[in-house]
Amino acid sequence: TIGIVTLASMKAADATHFWSSILKIKTKANRLTLTPVDGGSGPVSDASGSGETTLDVEQSGALAPQANVIVYQAPNTDAGFLDAFATAASQNKASVVSSSWGESEDEVRTSIAAGTESSTYAQAFDEIFLEFAAQGQSSFIAAGDSGAYDAHADVGSTDRAIDNPGDSPWTTDAGGTTLPGTIPVAQGVSNVIRSERAWGWDWLWTDFRKLGFTSEHTFAVQNVAGGGGGFSSFEPTPGYRTKYLDVHQFAGVQYLKPTTPKKYGGGVLLPSRWTFTAHPKVSLGTGTRRAVPDVSADADPFTGYEEYFSGFSGGHLQDGWGGTSFVAPQLAGATAVIDSDVHRRVGFLNPWLYHFAAAKNSPFTSLGASGTTNDNLFYTGRHGYRFNPGTGLGTPNFAKLAADFRK
Repeated sequence: TIGIVTLASMKAADATHFWSSILKIKTKANRLTLTPVDGGSGPVSDASGSGETTLDVEQSGALAPQANVIVYQAPNTDAGFLDAFATAASQNKASVVSSSWGESEDEVRTSIAAGTESSTYAQAFDEIFLEFAAQGQSSFIAAGDSGAYDAHADVGSTDRAIDNPGDSPWTTDAGGTTLPGTIPVAQGVSNVIRSERAWGWDWLWTDFRKLGFTSEHTFAVQNVAGGGGGFSSFEPTPGYRTKYLDVHQFAGVQYLKPTTPKKYGGGVLLPSRWTFTAHPKVSLGTGTRRAVPDVSADADPFTGYEEYFSGFSGGHLQDGWGGTSFVAPQLAGATAVIDSDVHRRVGFLNPWLYHFAAAKNSPFTSLGASGTTNDNLFYTGRHGYRFNPGTGLGTPNFAKLAADFRK
């Protein structure tokens, strides 16, 4: 059973239509259960995020077509979000739980400083995720879609920041990549990605003139997108990582340098502007605390996915969708299949993932290229290192991963 934690309602018929009529796969009958939490998420609508819920169910359920799916639909509030996870833990029906919602750590910090959020908010997620782990439930959270600058999407700051609750050491954080190939960007405009890379739209910025812009800087700051990744300001480095791999050393390419501090929220001082460098050199550094993501897969909309949602205007089936919101449910569906394969819950994955990644026959393809062809707008690979904050351990080979769990 897969559990989806969400803050927007969905129509079960959308997912079943996607599986049967679009993908044409055979799925278990009557597999979907919509469970309201704290009164539910309200009416289905695109504006409220129902498309997000729909894609989570479609993606996870397609990869595990014989799994049951429980959708925990809560109000879009901090309390609702926590209660939805807590309900999934208390019920303990789902062997895997996934969510694609979150906010930047800077958003949480400013809310705490303003007195609108409890100082123990992040710890509450830690406790629920530890309950999942104790019960053998795997959990996955999307890392965010603003590259190394997650606060830009909510607070509006130019600070390097990561997403909560994926920052918790007790869940598996899902990052993003761009697939290789010739990618059509617009009419008469294409770009070639020579090998799979961290998702960061710096590969798109160089086409600024063809796309009608006179300045790459202007185009860049309007297209800050990529797989979330970096170092937490809240959470410590978990022991299961330092035991197997050094995750504190990083390489970066600083296209965007945060400048001009100003006060946000409850008076938290954060940068508010960027200076821009078109061709940054690789710099080395050392981070502290929890680094994310843990693993990655294709998330770039230009190499992305189809989604069927009856609430879309202009056609129910649309392509060109992406984001780490697709990766987290894919990991959940794949892990449900591994659970079936090994006839047990594999549970909290992270200690095993880092253990397996450190072994000779790693089930991960590490994206270790260093420089501007492999970054999430800052963090890039480093030669000889199996982890980087742009893509984590890299992309998983699930057949190898399942074989490791069978040992």
